[in-house]
Amino acid sequence: MRDRTAGTSLILGTASPLALGLSIIGSQLPDLDTTTSTVGKIFFPISSWIEDRFPHRSVTHCLLATAAIAFVSISIGYFLGDIKTAIALPLGHLLSCFSDTFTKQGVQLFYPEPVWAISVSNPRRRLKTGGAGELWVLGIAIALLVLGITIANGGGISQKVSQNLGLRDGVIELYNQNASSHKVYANITGVWASDRTNADGKYLIIGNEGNEFVVSDGKGVYKTGEQIITSKVSTVVGSVAKIEIKSISFDDEEAIAKLEELQQAYPGAEIYLSGELAIDFPEDVKIPVEPNQMVTAELVGSSLKFNYCGLERAIAFLREQYAVGTVEIRIVQS
Repeated sequence: MRDRTAGTSLILGTASPLALGLSIIGSQLPDLDTTTSTVGKIFFPISSWIEDRFPHRSVTHCLLATAAIAFVSISIGYFLGDIKTAIALPLGHLLSCFSDTFTKQGVQLFYPEPVWAISVSNPRRRLKTGGAGELWVLGIAIALLVLGITIANGGGISQKVSQNLGLRDGVIELYNQNASSHKVYANITGVWASDRTNADGKYLIIGNEGNEFVVSDGKGVYKTGEQIITSKVSTVVGSVAKIEIKSISFDDEEAIAKLEELQQAYPGAEIYLSGELAIDFPEDVKIPVEPNQMVTAELVGSSLKFNYCGLERAIAFLREQYAVGTVEIRIVQS
C-alpha cells in the first residue's frame, strides 16, 4: 500500500491527504475479487459475487477496471473542479495492479484476454506475500513516500526541475502559487545592467510583470531583465505573510497625512505604491538619480507617477503637497 501512495505522491506531485487517501482506497479495489481481503470483507456481497464468477486477480486487476474507475472518478472530479485529486483513485488502482505483476502468481492485466502478466521471468525472483522481498519493497516505498511529499511541498517534480534549471515558466508558476500567502524570494545569478558587475543574491519578490520579477534587497527596487540581467533565477518560499493589495484615493488633500496614517496602521510592514497623483507643486519635487535601481517615482507634467515605490520614499516626495488621484498599495506583513 505504501508503494502505491509513494508512487501517487511522486507522479502527481502532491502531498494532499485527500489525494493520498484516494490512492490508498484505489490500491485496495483490486482485492474486491476475494472475500478474504479487508476490502472484500467490508463489501462482502460485491466481493462474493465477483469471487463466484471470476478467477482471482483477473477482472478487478486489469487495465479495463482501471479505465472504468478513471471514467467515474475523473468525471466527478471535473464537476467538482479538482481533476488532479480525482486521478489519485484510478492511479492507486493501476499502481496496485502493476506491483502485483512482481508476485509469483502475477495478474491478468489485459483481461478478458486470459494472459498472466508477470514482470519477473524467474519464479524464484518473484515476491512472496509476507516474505523478505516485501520488507525491502516496504522500506523503499516509505523512502519514496517521504521523497514524494518533500518534492510535492516544493511544488512537484516539474517545479523542482524548473528550480534547478532556472526555467522561467516554472519559477513564475511557483511564485504565483505562493505570492498571496508567503514572502517569496528570488535567488538570482546575474549582473547589473549598468556596469556588468556581480548582482548575485537573494531578493524579495514584490511583483511580477510578464516573465520578469520586480525585486528588492531592502536598499532599492530592481526589475529582472532591466536593472539585473539574469542567467539563472530560482524562487524560495519564505515565511508566511499577509499580503494585501488595496487602493487609496486622494481628493485635493494633503497626501502625507493619509500616507502616515497608512504607515501607522501597518507598523513594520513593507508597503509599495503604484499609480499617479496630480500634485500642486511639481517643481518642488526632486527625484535623485540612483544607479542600478528601477525608476519607482517620476514626474510626468504636473503628476507624480509611482511604480513599486516604497512608502517612506513616497512620503518624502509628497511632503506639503496636495494630491488628486488613486494609487494601488501593496502591503506585505510578516
